[in-house]
Parts: sequence; structure tokens; C-alpha cells
Amino acid sequence: AAVCTTCHGEDGVSATPQLPSLSRQTPAGIYKQLHDYRSGARFHPQMTPVAKQLIVPDLANTAVYFGRFARQETGLGLRDQPGDLEIVKLATEGDSARRIPACNSCHVNGSGGPIETPILTGQHHVYLANQLRLYKTDQRRNDVYRRMRAIATELTDEEIEGLARYYQGVL
Repeated sequence: AAVCTTCHGEDGVSATPQLPSLSRQTPAGIYKQLHDYRSGARFHPQMTPVAKQLIVPDLANTAVYFGRFARQETGLGLRDQPGDLEIVKLATEGDSARRIPACNSCHVNGSGGPIETPILTGQHHVYLANQLRLYKTDQRRNDVYRRMRAIATELTDEEIEGLARYYQGVL
């Protein structure tokens, strides 16, 4: 954890917009990403070498350490957040015509999505937008069943930026 706090903060809140905050993530979500970096399913020039040095118990311990900062908000009340109405609709209702589920159906605490799904609320918009672009261009591939790649390819660049800004503002 001492190495991790250099970039991700003592309390899991990254001061660098290009790096994710871990403070709201579940231990299962953190573990999956660390495992993916370690296995090569996900690549980052700094994270991959760090994760490759960790043994499985280290992955679990790090996930539990940062997972203790996870906030247990349910995601209820997100409809009342300010923002472009179309962006709020994508986040809360999705767009069935384009086969885009509501982001909130998986990416907020208490949503009932897969346990390893990252929580988006309060994340840096620069980081979120970049990750969606990587999924859209097939440069990030550690999504289960290609779910995020299929969704991201349907989003416009403006929607990606709007969703990223929306979730940064949702605390």
C-alpha cells in the first residue's frame, strides 16, 4: 500500500486527474484491476510492473486496504444531479435504441451489478473519459464479455465527456 499511496493518495483519493481514485472502489473491484495488470489483461506503463511484483496475497491485501475507504452510498438520488438532460438520462435510464444500459445499473454502490464493477461516482472526469475512449477504440480489453467495449462504441465523444463530468460531480 505504501507504493500505491504515492499516486492514489493515503486515503485512496488521487490528486492527479489522469489517475483513478480508489476511495470508492470495492475490494473486489480493486482486486480485479490489480489481477488484470498482473496477468497482462490490462496494461499501464507504471501499474503493470508494480502489479507483476505482487503475489496473490499481496493483491488481496492491497484491495482490502484501499477497499476500506469504499463509501456505501446506494446511488439513490442521482437523478437529482445537475447536468445535461441527455447525459443524466444515459446515466440513469440508458438508451435502449442503441442498446446502452443505464450506467447506474452497474456502476454505483448498491446497484446490483457484478461485484468487480468499478464505481464511477466521484472519479476524476479526465480518467473516466480516457478509459471510455480506450474501450471505444479497443485499446482497453479487460471488460468481461466485451460489455464496455460494446457500450463505448455507441457513445459519441460528447457523451463520453458529459458522462465523465457527470460522475465526477456525483458524490
